[in-house]
Amino acid sequence: MAVQRRNAVRYCVFILLTVCAMAQATKSGTGNVPECEEASVGVPTCWPKLDAGPFSILAPSGWEFHQQAGVDSYVGEFVGDGVTLTFDFGRYSTELRNVKKPAYIIAKKSIGGRAARVVSPRTQGKGITGVYVRLGGHDALCIWGKDLTSAQQELVFKIFETIRFGGPMPPSLIPSPPPPPARNAD
Repeated sequence: MAVQRRNAVRYCVFILLTVCAMAQATKSGTGNVPECEEASVGVPTCWPKLDAGPFSILAPSGWEFHQQAGVDSYVGEFVGDGVTLTFDFGRYSTELRNVKKPAYIIAKKSIGGRAARVVSPRTQGKGITGVYVRLGGHDALCIWGKDLTSAQQELVFKIFETIRFGGPMPPSLIPSPPPPPARNAD
C-alpha cells in the first residue's frame, strides 16, 4: 500500500512538473507579445485603432494617421506596411468616378453598418483599390490605395472591414491670422 501511495505521489509530481514546464516554455516563447486572434472577418483583434474623427479604422501596429490640408473636404492618409491609403471625407468626396468595369471589380458591401462600393483592379498592381461610403446628408467617405500588390490588397480589404463611423470632425485647418501690423512710435 505504501508503495502504491509513493508511486501515486511521484506520478502527481511528474504531471505537475510537466504542466509547469510546458507553461513556462509557452510563456518564454511568446515573450510580451499579446495574443492576436482573428475575428470572424479575418481581422486580427489586436490591431490598434486609428481615429480620424468622424470615422476610424483598425490597422496593424506601426500604421500612422496623417491629417492633411483640404480645400473643400477633410483629407488625410493612413500609412504602413508600404501602403498609403488616402481618404477624402465630405460633400465633394470622390465617388471613384473613373473606376469602371471591365477594368475593375466593383462590389457592394456593408461596411460600418452602411452600404459601400468596394473596387479593385482586375490587373493586380495596376489601379485603385478603394471603398466609397455615402453617409447621411451630403457627406461621403472615400478611401483608396494605388497599385497594390496582392498581399497589400488583402491587407487593405481587411482594414476596410474595420471602418467605423461616429465622432467629431477635427478642428479645421484654417491658418492662424497674420500678426497685427507694428505701430510706429511717433
